[in-house]
Amino acid sequence: MNKENLPKVRAIYQAVFALLEEGADINSLTVSEITRKAGIGKGTAYEYFSDKEEMIGRAICYNVEVFCRKIYEGTRKEKNLYDKINYVLLTMERCVPDANCVFRLIHLISGNSVTSSRFREVVEQQRLFGEMPIVSVVKQILQDVCKDPESFSEEKRDYLVMSIYSRIFGYGMLLNEARYSQNRTVERETLRALVCKGICKEADEIDLL
Repeated sequence: MNKENLPKVRAIYQAVFALLEEGADINSLTVSEITRKAGIGKGTAYEYFSDKEEMIGRAICYNVEVFCRKIYEGTRKEKNLYDKINYVLLTMERCVPDANCVFRLIHLISGNSVTSSRFREVVEQQRLFGEMPIVSVVKQILQDVCKDPESFSEEKRDYLVMSIYSRIFGYGMLLNEARYSQNRTVERETLRALVCKGICKEADEIDLL
């Protein structure tokens, strides 16, 4: 049985997610706080996880995977690149807590502390190290819209993946700024349209579409 499907493991994941959304600091969060929130004993948690870093790392990885899977399934209903990217950005707006998990994962594996090193080990064990799930989503979207996959070189694909990923990342960061986070629908719509148009322009220039 997949460990991620066990009720107590899922309870740990939900507890970590809830605590982080309540403002808990990842580095100071304790196993006792997590298990208390999950409603299970501390000893029980260690039957499934070796330490706090594994609990937090796997919880974030799980939420990122689920979020990105939902995003990609939603993009499949859209017909062109503009609408697919617009769907991704809209979903990030509507599900800011889930989107923030992506940025937390980036932060966890990019730090230089001992804790970050342990988090990187956990992520690698989850087979996510080296490629963020959102990068996989971008690659799948490009594959879905490419007019001639045979002539679309690896270099062109890598360039577009890098460009789209950086724009999505930047948009997500802006969503956390007060200017865009509270009742600023018009501003977000304008910015979102600019991002989508910019991506489509680049894709057209290198003959993807």
